[in-house]
Amino acid sequence: MAHDSYLETEPFNWKRTIGLAATFTLHGLAFMMLLAPVTPPLAKDKNKDNVVTVEFIPPPPPPPPPPPPPPEPPKKPPPKIIEHIKPPPVPPPPPPAPVMAPPTPMSIPTPPAPPAPPPPPTDIAPSENISYRKLRPPRYPPIAIRQHHEGHVVLKVLIGLDGSPKDITVERSSGYRELDRAAIAAVKTWTFNPGTRDGKPYEGYALVPFDFNLNEL
Repeated sequence: MAHDSYLETEPFNWKRTIGLAATFTLHGLAFMMLLAPVTPPLAKDKNKDNVVTVEFIPPPPPPPPPPPPPPEPPKKPPPKIIEHIKPPPVPPPPPPAPVMAPPTPMSIPTPPAPPAPPPPPTDIAPSENISYRKLRPPRYPPIAIRQHHEGHVVLKVLIGLDGSPKDITVERSSGYRELDRAAIAAVKTWTFNPGTRDGKPYEGYALVPFDFNLNEL
């Protein structure tokens, strides 16, 4: 009861309260200063080293524009073409009229001579048709080959109007009967060229030679 009475009776002291608060504040500041690091001032220098200085260089000036082209020289006007009008040609004087002379015997043209009559047809003797000698030559008899017979034969042939042989005779013998007969047998199958007289065919004789040679076999 005595304590309670003391509290009730003692008034609140503002001065003491402010003094205690100031004391606690000073102690707190001193404690904070003790805890703070010693090298904070170097941070400013570090910040200064990391600063990058940027300088803007102005671009070079643009090149000057090219000089304008020189003006074209004035064009010369085309030369004037002066046409010279030629006078029309003077026609030549007409030729003098020919003087008509009286006709003379020399000036009268003579008529052309009549054509000469054709020459009379020449007579052609009967002849051998060479193509038949090549197509149907005489056959060399085998017996003459075995006995080595050779010779020259000339036949006399009567040729008809149609060229066929009508009669055959031996004009010159080879000396061997088998060679002469071989020549006659070949001529019987031939057709000849009949002779002509005054442009007309006629019957006539022709000589037909043969050579039998073993070397030509």
